Amino acid sequence: MLDTIKQKWNKIEKPMRIYVFFSIIDLTVGSLGMLLYGIFTATYGPVWVRNQYIGLWLLSILFFYSIQSLYLELRTWSTKFGFFLDVVYFSISVIITLILAIFYCIPPRIDGLIWAFYIFAVNLTNVAILFQKRHHLNNLNKAEAKNFKYVLTQIVKVFNFLLRLLFIIVTCFLINGASQEAIGKSKYPARGKIVDIKISDSSTKMVKFHFLCDGPSSNRPTFLFEGSASHGLADYLSIQRLLKQNDRRSCIWDKPGLGYSDYLLTDIENYSQLYDNLINSLGETGPFNFVGWGGGGSLIYEYAFNHAEKLRSITFIDSAPNDVEIRIRKKIKSWNDAQTEDYKNSLFSERKALFSVINGIGVPFGLMAPFSPDYKPFFTDLSDEVKWYFLTEKTWINQEYFLKSVLFDKDVFSEYKINQSIPINLITTVKSDDQIKQKCKDKKISIDSEECEYDVKFNKELIDIKKSLMSLSLNGKLFECTSDECDLGYYVGKGAEYTVNKLLQI
Repeated sequence: MLDTIKQKWNKIEKPMRIYVFFSIIDLTVGSLGMLLYGIFTATYGPVWVRNQYIGLWLLSILFFYSIQSLYLELRTWSTKFGFFLDVVYFSISVIITLILAIFYCIPPRIDGLIWAFYIFAVNLTNVAILFQKRHHLNNLNKAEAKNFKYVLTQIVKVFNFLLRLLFIIVTCFLINGASQEAIGKSKYPARGKIVDIKISDSSTKMVKFHFLCDGPSSNRPTFLFEGSASHGLADYLSIQRLLKQNDRRSCIWDKPGLGYSDYLLTDIENYSQLYDNLINSLGETGPFNFVGWGGGGSLIYEYAFNHAEKLRSITFIDSAPNDVEIRIRKKIKSWNDAQTEDYKNSLFSERKALFSVINGIGVPFGLMAPFSPDYKPFFTDLSDEVKWYFLTEKTWINQEYFLKSVLFDKDVFSEYKINQSIPINLITTVKSDDQIKQKCKDKKISIDSEECEYDVKFNKELIDIKKSLMSLSLNGKLFECTSDECDLGYYVGKGAEYTVNKLLQI
């Protein structure tokens, strides 16, 4: 065995032996890296909640180009054209991997930066190998006899050509994804302040937190806005600008894991304490008017339970319990607990699979534009900035990370009873049966169909559940939005003026 290896080693040109040694190291790094990132895609770790598929793609590319290095070190050429094609291919590879590395410099994503430059170095080495083997042009191999070995060789060459083409395409898509993140950060720098906050009082770990407080200070309470796991500062820019025009102060932010705040740490155990540290870092004087948009309602309600002294009022904008969809379906379809649990597990699996595709392909390749929110900001100059936030890695990996807790965690509205002297105000969508039926018609669905009848019943139940949140307090105001335009995106988008009008009445 050792003799066979030694004979094959001696057949390798001496100048190529050092390249072979380093190529084996590159292959080892690539294969182990793919294994680790494969594990990380399931755990989101090891330290930060981040899109590990990006690293997996980069290590796959490194592995592929390391194989190409070995291929070049061991191969010979029968035509000048074949040699010329290799020179062109790896010259292009050098250029595009350098571009990829440069774009990873701007966010920056450190592991992406390291691996992209590593791939660039491997491709630069491949060009150097071709330069050192240029003497083969003076001693081309004679054409092989067309036997089985020849046919097999040609099949391998075609397969290798297709793989090369595939990895060039993959690299170009990664450039598209990295450039969207990088160019966006250049065009839309962080607004406001970025400060360090402790993840808990018992920990020394810190995360960077991005927030913007704007508007004149006064003796009137400041508005604080919160949304679901995937919504941050950019969503509320129109509302904040309108409040400022009305001489009211407000604070908006990127929660850790979004926008210009740090990635979320994987070992945070007490989100309540982190959230309190976040509020304290604003440097504003309370008590505050907390506004929960959609999924943000449950966050501020739980905070009210733990820190009632810091709230003057709560306003829910189209908020409902996280499991409202499942709860309504259970009632309409008369399911028992076991059927409901089966549906919940099925729904989780479907959405997890969807997010795996989104985070595994859509985000790394920069294909998320179709998934960005369809609402338009009230101020059109904010449109591109708001859209860019929804193209970023953090927005989508955060949604996947919190998916299980959204579906399976306790319902805070029924679990906690807050100080009922804190007013709870509702700004909520209320659609009539006729409006729902018109939607059915617009979608070419018969109003007498089972599907449309279900939508009508669902709408009624949803309205009742959202309105029931007012019973959690002894006082508050109800604002019903009955226009066809009213939906979750409307309140922070085109309808921001409507929202601000209602907030000023609180």
